[in-house]
Amino acid sequence: MDKGKFKAALKCAAGFAAITAFAVGLTGCGKSSDKQTITFINQRTDLKQDGTWDKYIKEFQKSHPNIEVKVQALNDYATNMKTRMNSSNYGDVFMLPDSVNAKDYSHFVEPLGKVNKLEKKYYGMTAKQYKGTVYGMPSMINANGVVANMEVFRKAGYKTFPKTPKTFIAALKAIKAKEKGVTPLYTNYHSGFALSNWDSQTVGVTGNPNYLNEMMKMKNPFAPGKPMNSVYNILYTACKDKLVEGDPTTSDWEQSKQDMADNKIGVMVLGSWALEQIQAKSKAAKKNIQYEAFPMTAKNGKQYVSIGADYSLAVSKHSKNKKAAKEFVDWFVNKSSYARDNGAIPTLKSAKWPAAMQSLKAAGVGILQNTPAPKGEEDLLQRVNNDAEIGFQTTEDYKQKIVDAGVGNNKESFAAIMNEMNRKWNKAVDKEVK
Repeated sequence: MDKGKFKAALKCAAGFAAITAFAVGLTGCGKSSDKQTITFINQRTDLKQDGTWDKYIKEFQKSHPNIEVKVQALNDYATNMKTRMNSSNYGDVFMLPDSVNAKDYSHFVEPLGKVNKLEKKYYGMTAKQYKGTVYGMPSMINANGVVANMEVFRKAGYKTFPKTPKTFIAALKAIKAKEKGVTPLYTNYHSGFALSNWDSQTVGVTGNPNYLNEMMKMKNPFAPGKPMNSVYNILYTACKDKLVEGDPTTSDWEQSKQDMADNKIGVMVLGSWALEQIQAKSKAAKKNIQYEAFPMTAKNGKQYVSIGADYSLAVSKHSKNKKAAKEFVDWFVNKSSYARDNGAIPTLKSAKWPAAMQSLKAAGVGILQNTPAPKGEEDLLQRVNNDAEIGFQTTEDYKQKIVDAGVGNNKESFAAIMNEMNRKWNKAVDKEVK
């Protein structure tokens, strides 16, 4: 290496060290003379279609002109990536699916740093870690609650969003009675990623940041009186009382965003990542569409929302351009406007929170982060969940069963579905918990 290149490399390495711990090990940077091409695979087909990914890549290349980024956006992302990861062809940078067991991270992706160092600067460092090593950097941080059209609720006589299941169902009934053509609760049955958000309410409704660590060893977590039974019962009741879309099996995610912006939907159970997408559909939506806590209170009478990582960016173990791939992840987390553009909490702790999250704080809603699993149990919840095959926080299958039972598409009772989930969960706990 000549003297000029040596100095450039030193300057680049120092810059990355200052920006983020996981980039310290990189050699060279985007301004090196080596041309490299990486493929970035993700779930945001909407950003591919509207040209937003092109804008991000153009911004990245201002500081990394010699790194070309090819973007692939997949429909039904989790299923398609599970298939692709059976080979070595799953890109250079990709969103790490939740179905990958923590103990298997090192077989598929590169390590990005240590939790105890990175967590000082970033949120969500325990989301994709194993034994203290981080394998995925959150693209953004979500709050787990609901997206509500408060104009719809106001017309039904509700100036504030309901805080209990009873008042919530009453509000949905009022919307149906008073507002013709408005769907009180849209399930998004056909979009599995949306239905999975019902599971994401677990920590918030309990007010207990350690609840998932307790649940992974718990028998009968879906029994009457348990938090998730209450959450699922709201979904079932809304379906039984015909407070949801006419035929949930034909629901349309993209259309639902426009309908909510147009005051045709009252509420959807979604992460805060959806807020910006819906607000962008109309001028009035900026004012009418708000983010609210799930309509349940914890035992202490307060409401909470948990925050957690959205899809996390990972670098493929099979990438031939790992250096460039890590530089892209570094830029994405530290410099891109992705989180801000999506109305989400940035992974970088020093970045400003979005207004929607600040309003939750102002309303007295508590903000919780999940307590990391104890050492040696980092993948226990995943193992129990995978063995149980009920798709808790990962797939839509049992949430669809609940909807089908509620609207009458199957003959199962709510109690029978909960009993089946308990039976499968208990068997998995017996197998995995020593």
